Amino acid sequence: MDRAAEIREKALQLGFSKCGIIKVDAVKGYKDRLDERVAAFPQSVLMYRRFYHFADVRQMFPWAMSLVVCVHDQRKYEIPKDLKGRIGRAYLFDGRKDKMSESYRAGEELVRYMEGLGMKVGYDNGYGITSLRFAAEKAGLGRMRRNNFFYTENGPCNSILVYAIDTELELMENDRTQECPDNCGKCVSACPTGALTGPYSLQPLHCISFITSKSGGLVELAGNPLSEKMGNWVYGCDECQTACPFDRHTGDEKFPGLDLMADSLSLEKIIDMDDEFYKNVIQPKFWYLDPDMLWIWKVNALNAMKNNYDEKYEHSIKKCLNDPNERVSRMAGWVCEKLHI
Repeated sequence: MDRAAEIREKALQLGFSKCGIIKVDAVKGYKDRLDERVAAFPQSVLMYRRFYHFADVRQMFPWAMSLVVCVHDQRKYEIPKDLKGRIGRAYLFDGRKDKMSESYRAGEELVRYMEGLGMKVGYDNGYGITSLRFAAEKAGLGRMRRNNFFYTENGPCNSILVYAIDTELELMENDRTQECPDNCGKCVSACPTGALTGPYSLQPLHCISFITSKSGGLVELAGNPLSEKMGNWVYGCDECQTACPFDRHTGDEKFPGLDLMADSLSLEKIIDMDDEFYKNVIQPKFWYLDPDMLWIWKVNALNAMKNNYDEKYEHSIKKCLNDPNERVSRMAGWVCEKLHI
C-alpha cells in the first residue's frame, strides 16, 4: 500500500466516511468561483473578498504540496426537539471545534498519524485553510448541488476537514452522487427569503443562515421586510436542504453534549442569557459569532418571537426595551410596534 492509500485507510479506520488527497494547486479555481459571485452580487464584495486567499493555500503554508480532504458523515445525529426549526443542523453537528465530537477527535488522531509518518501538517479547525466544499468536490468525494451545499451519496449532513501536507500525493475518489434532476428546483422554491435566486446562485445578504450567523450583524433586522420571512430561525436555516430529494438525514443518535445545551437555547432563555454563560458555553459551539456578539442572538430571538408570537413572550420582548445594546433595544421597540403590545 502506498503512502496516499495508507493515509486514506487510516482516515476511514478513524471514522471518516471519505478521504481524498489532491495537489495543492487543485483549489486555485476557487478564485473563479468567487469572481462569479462578486459579479452576480457586487454588494457582497466585502464579504467574499476575505476568502480569496483560499485559492492559494501556500499563502498560509508555503511548504504545502498536497491537501488531505476528509468527510465525516453527520446524518445519523438527532436534532433535539426544541431546536428543530430554530438552529440549523449544520451548526448543531459542526465538529470542527467541538472537542466532544467524533470528527474533532478523528481529525486530531489523523494529524498525529501523518506527523508520525514524518510529514509536516497544517490545518485550521475554524473556517479552514481553503474552501472546504470546493476541495471536497475536487477530491471526488461528492458534488455541490443547486442549493450550494456539498453532498455525498449520503446527503448534505457532512463535516469537512482539510489538511495541508508537505508531501506530494494524490488519491481521488470517483464521485458516486447522482446529478440534480433537470426539472428540479425544490431548493430554490423552498428558500423563504428568495436568497437562492437560481441554481448555484445565492444572494448572501438575503440568506437566513448568513444573516443569523456569519454576517456578524451586518444585516439590520429591525424594520427589514426580510425579517418577516425568517420564521423561527435563530441561528442557521435548513429549508433548502430538507426540501432536497437527496436529503438523507436519519437522526437517530445523540450528538455529544447537545441535549444538555438545548435547554439553554429556548427563545426566552436566549433573552435572559448573560455574557459569561454565552462566552463559556454557547459561543465555543456556535463560533461564527464572536464572544462579544450575544446581542445578535437576542435580536434573532426577538425576531422569532415576532414571527411566532405567543403571549408568554411579551415579558421577554419588553425586557429588551431597556437592553444596553442599541440594536437589541431598537429591535424590541420595533417588535412591540408590530405586535401592538
